[in-house]
Amino acid sequence: MVKKRPNIILLISHDLGCHIGPYGVIPTACPRLNDFAAESARLDAHFVTSPGCSQSRSSLITGRYPHSNGQFGLSHLGWTLNRDETLLPSVLRDAGYRTAMFGIWHLHEWTLKGFCDVSDDVSTRDCSPEGMAEIAGSRAAQWLQENGERDEPFYLHVGFWEAHRPFCGQDGDPTELSELDLANVDVPPYLPDNEATRRECAHLRKSVESVDASVGRILDALDASGQRDNTIVIFTSDHGLPFPRAKGTLYDPGIQVAFLARWPGLIGSGAAVKALTSNADVMPTLLEAAGVAASNRVQGESFLGALRGKGGSARTAVFAEKTYHEHYDPIRCVRTERFKYIRNFEERPNLVMPSDIYNSTTRQSMTDDEAFWGRRPAEELYDLLADTGETNNLALAPEMQEIKRGLELQLIEWMSETEDPLLKGPIERLSDG
Repeated sequence: MVKKRPNIILLISHDLGCHIGPYGVIPTACPRLNDFAAESARLDAHFVTSPGCSQSRSSLITGRYPHSNGQFGLSHLGWTLNRDETLLPSVLRDAGYRTAMFGIWHLHEWTLKGFCDVSDDVSTRDCSPEGMAEIAGSRAAQWLQENGERDEPFYLHVGFWEAHRPFCGQDGDPTELSELDLANVDVPPYLPDNEATRRECAHLRKSVESVDASVGRILDALDASGQRDNTIVIFTSDHGLPFPRAKGTLYDPGIQVAFLARWPGLIGSGAAVKALTSNADVMPTLLEAAGVAASNRVQGESFLGALRGKGGSARTAVFAEKTYHEHYDPIRCVRTERFKYIRNFEERPNLVMPSDIYNSTTRQSMTDDEAFWGRRPAEELYDLLADTGETNNLALAPEMQEIKRGLELQLIEWMSETEDPLLKGPIERLSDG
């Protein structure tokens, strides 16, 4: 008999952005995700609240922005959620769900309290070998084999390490890649198409292939459990690719991510959803699907109706932020369907990159690109229809001042309503961060 409440499986890949076949890149690397997308709704304008790992994930499980829930930076550098935050796994557990998590979590250990089952040696920090996709996928599949036929509904959260650096095989012999490997890649348009980048993209492809295989393993275990038709399965990522001008920035390559959702019979197969959505909206969306009330502290908005083809999201804009990654970098943005306004609150280089990106061979091949080494302006404004690469800053253009002022007011209003402490001045670094 079909349960009244759906099971939920949330699969989240590290640093992946939209770099998968269903979004038009490396399709031959993603056979299982391609098949899954054909049975799912695909969000084409889904953005995260932050281009940093812990910060983005904090919004996924609280439905709140990082500056509101306290996750200003990375968990392994000491940042943590406010202790009074209401977490998605805890809400579902209290509602009668059996909850489990395998792989990378990347939030403070106390936030795991909502899970009934957690891998014994799971690490909440970055750089854990236990986050490798094949390990996380195998453990999740085994859990489904052992628990998939229980009477209570379940929530299964699986975090894949990939496509975080180092990419699969990247620490090995640099000559191991074949000419076919170097040719069979998609170089993002914001990167130089040279041998250094192609080599990194070839290793990135191997990471994506590992994720794809593990997704397939989990889906096969779900099918074997007999719960496929009563299970919502979501595949997404925490932020953009670990390359210059993506991860760690508020440009679209840093904050736009894949989001595929399957719910047989209730979400249209192969549907492309154009509505603007945020990963702060995921918690209220899942709670609505489960018939569980969301706290009035949740700042996100359910987009279940958009997924089911029964009305678009009410959003006219999404918001994103960065405060800390490895360094203090206070920036905020508002993005509408056509425009993006970025406010840089302190003078910085054009790009402030995490060390693994800064030290990458791709970045090293870009030393002559002056656009990367100048000083960023206080304001940035982009017409996303005319300038998809966000390279033509219109903030000083006389004909754009009215649009810029409107977006600036919208951003400041959001910061004020959500009590962003950046409005009052610099946000201090943790003593141990």
